[in-house]
Amino acid sequence: MNPLLVPLIESIGHNFRVVLASGSPRRKELLDRLNLSYEVIPSNFAEDLDKSRFASAADYVISNAVIKAQEVYQRIRDQSNKPVVVIGADTVVVSSDGVILEKPASPEDAADTLKGLSGKSNMVYTGVCLIIGGTEAGNVTIEKAIESTEVTFDELDDDMLQAYVSTGEPTDKAGSYAYQSYACFFIKEIKGDFYNVVGFPCARFYQMLRDLHRRGVL
Repeated sequence: MNPLLVPLIESIGHNFRVVLASGSPRRKELLDRLNLSYEVIPSNFAEDLDKSRFASAADYVISNAVIKAQEVYQRIRDQSNKPVVVIGADTVVVSSDGVILEKPASPEDAADTLKGLSGKSNMVYTGVCLIIGGTEAGNVTIEKAIESTEVTFDELDDDMLQAYVSTGEPTDKAGSYAYQSYACFFIKEIKGDFYNVVGFPCARFYQMLRDLHRRGVL
């Protein structure tokens, strides 16, 4: 199979220093499919925002994405001889009773989270922030988007629950599960973007780049 070579993406990679402000291997894997020339500089943001300050999970997740992108942009903006594009992203899972679920603190925490999701639907939100900075001071554009996907779990029996937690897969996953891997055996339905559940809404990201190009930003 030939690679995906989109002239817009090649132009962005040539004319801008593109940085992914995330160490997520899943986001990197998905971004690699676009054949965009970029580098990875993970954000140092502690992700310690007070959730109670936000009106919704969507507001919370986009705030995290913006701060991640801003932190990396501030570090590299004076180190580049061409304009910069920083990509920030954050994903959270929200239970049916409105609790924001991030990465579990322990295997026991993961098991408790999965028990709470069993037989119910949850929402996955990913916030994406692009910061485009020119070579002139103050010439900065911030573009934001939020994608949401509904995920429905089958009833999780104890054997599957314990076996899944024992794999270690829930450890670094928002909501303690990864649909693209073993969790496919107990997720019976999704409504929305599959890749949003993985952690990076590819179609929305490309749409953002295309819209910015049409506006003359990229």
